Amino acid sequence: MSEVITVNLEDPEPDRVDRVVSALREGAIVAYPTETFYGLGVNIADEQAIKRLFDLKRRDYSNPIAVVVSDRNMLVRYVTDIPDKALLLMDNFWPGPLTILFKTTSAVSKSLTTNTGKIGIRISSHPVAQALVKRLGYPLTTTSANLSGLPPSFNVRHLKNYFGDKIGFIIDGGELAPSMGSTVVDVTEDKLTIIREGIIRGEVLFPFFEEANEEENAR
Repeated sequence: MSEVITVNLEDPEPDRVDRVVSALREGAIVAYPTETFYGLGVNIADEQAIKRLFDLKRRDYSNPIAVVVSDRNMLVRYVTDIPDKALLLMDNFWPGPLTILFKTTSAVSKSLTTNTGKIGIRISSHPVAQALVKRLGYPLTTTSANLSGLPPSFNVRHLKNYFGDKIGFIIDGGELAPSMGSTVVDVTEDKLTIIREGIIRGEVLFPFFEEANEEENAR
């Protein structure tokens, strides 16, 4: 049965965060609020939990899943390199709703990358998401809390309608504002590419794309 837990959304209580993180370490799937909508989190070091997450969402196994990290020190453990163009975006849009595709190390499950060798990563600006991943010590999946192809969840009622009691913990973040989700960009190729336009609009990113591409061409 799912347990709904409330926390201080601005400064989550450590003991309550620890309860949820203990469940994650035991393989649970957790729903938690982010700066976009509710996400479903599992420990990316737990292969069986990743499989249960795909099955819960009825998600195609060929569809990669993004993650959140606590900081850049955690990021470098899971990516092969951080291009200058990625640093430019990170400096301007992290923490926040910008997911950046990086080339991964062998520390990242191929189930998450679906054998592409790439994974979407961001540092969340939501205090709850930040607290969870920092205490866990591993990246946390941040796929939208919905059945694949259906609208994302913006409140606990939506979560229960989708999943009933199949989630270990639901962190109640209240009613989240409607959102388009995070914007996804690929920095692994010569040119920056928008994979999905979300909260951060293309016209906001284009000046940074131009700056990054000019720097690359000058070398």
